[in-house]
Amino acid sequence: MFNYAGWETTCNSIFVVFALVFMLTRLIIFPFWLIHCTWVYPLDLFEPFFGYYFFNVMLVVLLLLHVFWASLILRMVKKFIFGKMKGDERSDEDEDEEVSEEDYTHTYSNGSGNGLSNGH
Repeated sequence: MFNYAGWETTCNSIFVVFALVFMLTRLIIFPFWLIHCTWVYPLDLFEPFFGYYFFNVMLVVLLLLHVFWASLILRMVKKFIFGKMKGDERSDEDEDEEVSEEDYTHTYSNGSGNGLSNGH
């Protein structure tokens, strides 16, 4: 919203904070604290079962998604630092095609050709 309001400095500052918080929480705290706790500690109390493996595999898949998203964020940071980012990277730069009113004013008729009758 700040980008569209023209507050570029605020927008850039919030982006830097977002990138730092994302990297800290998703790439450091999540794998080294949460996945470690779900992988190691349950084995002290329970025998491994299907739910244990399924849950941990899903957490690792989520970690892989975090790595992918982090690579996209780092690509934006690189463009941001070296000055090649023009506007909002997520915004679509293509102009919307304007649909003419003629496309919607077709007259459909059933037989007579004047468009007002059904052919009788």
